[in-house]
Amino acid sequence: LMVASLCHGKNVLDLCCYHGGFSLNAAKHGAIKVVGVDSSQDAIDTCRVNVKLNDFDDDTAKISFVKMDISEYMKSCPDQYQVIVLDPPKLAPNEKALPRATRKYHSLNRDAIQLIDDEHGGLFLTCTCSAAMTQKDGGRYFLETIQQASVAARREITLLRVSGAAACHTQSPFSFPAGNYLTAAL
Repeated sequence: LMVASLCHGKNVLDLCCYHGGFSLNAAKHGAIKVVGVDSSQDAIDTCRVNVKLNDFDDDTAKISFVKMDISEYMKSCPDQYQVIVLDPPKLAPNEKALPRATRKYHSLNRDAIQLIDDEHGGLFLTCTCSAAMTQKDGGRYFLETIQQASVAARREITLLRVSGAAACHTQSPFSFPAGNYLTAAL
């Protein structure tokens, strides 16, 4: 909800929107326009149901959902946004998959950063739910991947906040270190 409160008066892009949680909260907090993108038709259908369940007037075109691969969407998108949320599914299920996942995180973040409003700047929330990314180098690895993506995008970024799972996600660093799997960077 912290990011949603920063969406008032902004155009918002929610990549890998799943069931539309970020999108709906951005709209509720006064976003001018919200676009949610996901490759799953089931996810998009659920987003549309959630729009109705939450009494949003979907005739205003304030909230729209697009079924498309986010990489394709970003490459073809003519618009820029003041707030972008990138919350992909787990890309590194284990440490062996980390090199390939790192390349994917890099390209997704680079392409998303390029869609941030050139004139006014904006906010970019990027997430990983891959323990291998979150835990490598004490958490610095994911942040360094984002920094390298911003260099490739030729855009300057400033890290405002890093957070992990909510308090309802029980963590036990000694008995279950894999419980530390989520990183969100704003």
